[in-house]
Amino acid sequence: MYLKEELLKLGDKKIRLYLDMDGTIVHYDVGKADDYHTKRPLIDRINKIKDINKSMNNIELYILSIGHEQKHIDQKNEWLDKYLPEIPNDNRVILIRNIYGQISSADIKKNYINNLKTDDTIILIDDDPRILGALNKENKNNAILFKDCILSD
Repeated sequence: MYLKEELLKLGDKKIRLYLDMDGTIVHYDVGKADDYHTKRPLIDRINKIKDINKSMNNIELYILSIGHEQKHIDQKNEWLDKYLPEIPNDNRVILIRNIYGQISSADIKKNYINNLKTDDTIILIDDDPRILGALNKENKNNAILFKDCILSD
């Protein structure tokens, strides 16, 4: 698998692998944030993540996602409990969009990644080119950025 090959190039470095949810590991219809429990998991991608988690000791899985309000965070956590329980609750970063006012989702995620205090290698996999573009312009932690298609062979 291509992602695994890319990860192996980093050797034994400790890696924090952040995954977006909507559009990356979960089928997402634009404008339909409610009823998260009905969202279809992207099984091939989830299976690749599970394989990496089992076979690579130096990788710690995280979620980096955005919800509009608290109920979306609860729904996303329930979804993760069902489809990707390998990611512990403490590693699930689901930010509430509405508390940031007019700041874009791209800037919210960029700021989160840039403010991490770690010596670990940070990798973000996201489907939104605006988020990846914002981080590409200002990437204080030298995060490695991948479009979600890295999860497809």
